[in-house]
Amino acid sequence: MTSVSPIPSWNPSPSRAPAATTSRADTPSSLAPSPSAIVAVGGPPAVSSLVPSPMVWESATRDKVSEAMTKSFSSYAFGGRFSGLGAAMLGQAKLGNYNFSQAMRQPPPSTMPNVYGASAIAPGSLHGNGEDRVTLSITTKSGVEVKLSLDSQGDGLAVNMTTSGDLSDAEASALGDLAKGFQAAIEGLGRDTPKIKLEGLMQFDQEQLASVKLHAEVKVRGEQESVQTLDFQADGAQRKISFSGVAGTLDLKVDASQLNTLGSRERQAKALDSYMKQFDQAASRGHGDAGLVAMLKDSFTALHSNTAAPQAATDTPETGKWRLAAEDKSILTGLADFSASISQVVKFSNPMRSSEKDGFNYEVSQKTEQAGASQDARSIRQQQQSKLSASFHQTLVPGVPLRLTTDTESQNYTYHQIEDTASSDAQVAYKDGKMVKASLRQEAHQSEHVMKYFLGKLESDKTTPGNYSVLRDLLPVLGPYRTDELGMTPEKKAEQRQQAMQTLSDDVLLQSYAGQTIGLWRADVPPEEGGAAAA
Repeated sequence: MTSVSPIPSWNPSPSRAPAATTSRADTPSSLAPSPSAIVAVGGPPAVSSLVPSPMVWESATRDKVSEAMTKSFSSYAFGGRFSGLGAAMLGQAKLGNYNFSQAMRQPPPSTMPNVYGASAIAPGSLHGNGEDRVTLSITTKSGVEVKLSLDSQGDGLAVNMTTSGDLSDAEASALGDLAKGFQAAIEGLGRDTPKIKLEGLMQFDQEQLASVKLHAEVKVRGEQESVQTLDFQADGAQRKISFSGVAGTLDLKVDASQLNTLGSRERQAKALDSYMKQFDQAASRGHGDAGLVAMLKDSFTALHSNTAAPQAATDTPETGKWRLAAEDKSILTGLADFSASISQVVKFSNPMRSSEKDGFNYEVSQKTEQAGASQDARSIRQQQQSKLSASFHQTLVPGVPLRLTTDTESQNYTYHQIEDTASSDAQVAYKDGKMVKASLRQEAHQSEHVMKYFLGKLESDKTTPGNYSVLRDLLPVLGPYRTDELGMTPEKKAEQRQQAMQTLSDDVLLQSYAGQTIGLWRADVPPEEGGAAAA
C-alpha cells in the first residue's frame, strides 16, 4: 500500500515566492469546487498520481478581495500572502461594502477527486485562528466601529470586515484613503528584516476618523520558532507603538495634546533631523542592532507626523494651558512630548566568560510643563533626556571576524561597556506679564569601560569618562530690555530679536554628543565653571 503525504502547511524558508499571475481563466470564480479533476490512469497509486484538490471557498461571492486572495495565496511569506489584501479590503469601503467575510482553503492532494468531505475543516474556521494575523480597528467621529481582520496559515487564508453602524460618504472615503497606508504597514512587517511603516496610517483624516488601531502577529519560522508582534494606536492627541521581535523590543509614545507647544512644520523637521542624528550616534557608539534602530527612526518620524500647531493664537483648553509668545516657543523643540525606548535581545557570545554580554538599551524622552495662576504669571518648562547602556565585544584585528570559543587562542578581543546620559532643561517664567526668568541647562555624561584580552589574559582595564555641562541665562536674549538695542529702529530691533530666537531654537535641542564634536568636554566641571557665555 502506498502512503500519501499531505502538502506541507508552511514553507520554513524565509524567502518569498512571487505571487501567481492571474489570467482570465484563473479568476477566483474558476477556482471554486468543481466535479471534474485530473486523475492518473493505469498502474497502482503513486505520489506522482496525486491530484490537486479544488480550492474550497467560504462564500461563492467573487469580488476584488477574493481576486487578491487568489493571487497572493501561492506565497508562503507573511508579506506576500497578504499582498494587496489590506488595500483591497479598504477599497471595498469606498464602494459601500462594509460587511463581508471570505476564506479559502486548499485541501491536501489526493489519489481520488473530490475528497474534501464533511469531516474536513471548513474555511470559515480560519477567522481569528491564523498563524499570522492582522487586525485594523477604526472608530469614526460619529462613533461607528470598523474592524478588518486577516488570517493566514499554510493551507488557508481568511479576511473579514465588519461595521457597527452605517457610514457616511465622507467616512467611507476616509477609510478608503487609508488603503495604501494599511498595505504598507502589512508589507513592512512582512520583510525578512521587519520595518515599521506607519506613515500612511498616521495620515488619517482627523475630521472624520477618531482613532486607528493596528495589531499584527507574525510567526517567525526557523530553527527556533517565535512570534513577533506590532501594536499601533493613534487618535487626535495620543499615539503609541509597541513592537516585540527576534532582535528585541521597541516602545514609543507621543502626546500631542498640548497643541500650543508645537512648532511649525519647518521647526519640527529640524528637530526630527536632530533626533535622527542622535539615534545614529547612539547606535554607532553602542553597536546597536541596525534593524531595531531603523524601526525606532521610522516610528519616531511617523508618530510625529500629522501634528500641527493651531493657526490662530487662542486661550481655549484644546490648544493648551496658555497662549505662548514667540519668546516662549523659542525654548521649545516644536515636537510633541514623547518617550521612546529600544532594548536589544541580550546575547552571551563568549563561552569562556559568561558574565560578558552583548546588549543595547536606549531611552529618550521629552516632557513639557505649563504652570502658573494666570496668563500673566505663566511658566513653561521643557526637559529632554537620553540614556544609553550598551556592551559588546570587538576583535583585535580589524576585518577579522571574532569567533570566541572555550579555546584560549580565540580569546583575543576588547570588551566594551558604555554608559551615557544627556539632558536639556529650558524654562521661562513671567510675573505681571513680564518675563522674569529664562534659562537653559544642558549636560551630558559619558563613560566607556574597555577590557583588553590576549590569549585569554587581561592586558588592560581602562575607563574613559567625559562630561559636558553648560548653563545659560537667557534673559539678555529674551527679556523685554536689551542694552544693545539702544538707538535701534523698531524694525531693526525686531529683526535682531528674531535672529536671536532662531539661534536659540537650535541651541535648545538635546546634545547627547555635542561635546565630542565641538570640543567642550571637560571632566568633572560644575555648570558654573564650564558654562558657555550668555548670548
